[in-house]
Amino acid sequence: MISVDLVRLRILIVDDQTLVRTLISQALQSMGIRQDHIYQAADGTAAMRMLDIRMVDIILCDVQMQPMNGMDLLKELRCGHTANVSNLPFVFLSGHADRSNVVMASQLHADGFVVKPPKPADVEKAIQTALQRARPEIDPFSYYHISTGTDYDKKVFGRLFETRAPIAHDEPEESCLTLDKVKPGALLTRDLRSRSGHLLLPRGATISANQLSVLKDYSERYGVAQIFVLDNPESVAQPVVRS
Repeated sequence: MISVDLVRLRILIVDDQTLVRTLISQALQSMGIRQDHIYQAADGTAAMRMLDIRMVDIILCDVQMQPMNGMDLLKELRCGHTANVSNLPFVFLSGHADRSNVVMASQLHADGFVVKPPKPADVEKAIQTALQRARPEIDPFSYYHISTGTDYDKKVFGRLFETRAPIAHDEPEESCLTLDKVKPGALLTRDLRSRSGHLLLPRGATISANQLSVLKDYSERYGVAQIFVLDNPESVAQPVVRS
């Protein structure tokens, strides 16, 4: 197994304990990782904001956090809701990896667990292993139905697949646009399905820049050329759950 050069790595540490983030940061620097390549976030929501402005090579993330825990963050990442690639290496930090978390982490293609308090040798081994693993195939639309069981997941993802009534005639008009014309955050007015009829995103969801890029780059797989979206999403009075 060839060792990964750690000097150039960019790493995001996500943990609600400042002490844990500090210890891991110090351990990473002792491995040769540059201090300015180590980013920190105190919870999942802060990590989401960070991943929209920073490109990283791997994430080290706590499991238990509020309001968005580590499983929720990994699901958001895998679904293509950040600016980073959806199959980014992701290692959990956990006091104990119980069976339910291990199963869910496997479904979301996590790259392992490091037991807290983290030992530098364990952190380095986990990073080396994660970066040398074959990455899961990029398919951000395949993770939506994996439930993390949290209130966050029920609020953000659960409502997306509820049965919806047909669009009323007095609702804003829709447009059928080619992929290059669709703007990130556009609200879908019809279910988005692949060429084979598989549901990718339900009506009422928004589509991210990452997802649009995947649809373009893997056009043979999905067969999506056009998307139906609202002409004027701002005119919708009721809150819309984003995808």
